[in-house]
Amino acid sequence: MGSENGGGSAAWATWVAFAGVMLMLIGVFSVIAGLAALFEDDYFVKGPFDGKVLVLSTQGLGIFWIVLGTLKVFTGYALIQGREWARVVTVILCFLNAVVDIAVLAQQPFLSIILIALNVTVIYAVTVKWEQAKIGMGD
Repeated sequence: MGSENGGGSAAWATWVAFAGVMLMLIGVFSVIAGLAALFEDDYFVKGPFDGKVLVLSTQGLGIFWIVLGTLKVFTGYALIQGREWARVVTVILCFLNAVVDIAVLAQQPFLSIILIALNVTVIYAVTVKWEQAKIGMGD
């Protein structure tokens, strides 16, 4: 990469490592929220949906969050290792999680807004200057 310096690469590698750690943390939060939705009937505030969040039951959403959270934990670990496939999977998983958080925004606005912001930050970290980040990671 001729004129690129090592500092810029190391800085972007740090962003990717941050994204991997945040992805694992969000994954753990998703698993906990999924377990709460599965076992606690009043996890969501009851509203006009009568125990449903859009088209899913609370238990269906809980199972979705557990699966998504588990995938995020493993993908975050692979992302820290610099795996190319983990970058693509990270974007897909964070996009899905943000869409689901938008769907439950009325039931849990504060948590949903925080998780949407974290997902957008993770997507930013893995999509901007990926090649420089890989050089900083030693690839």
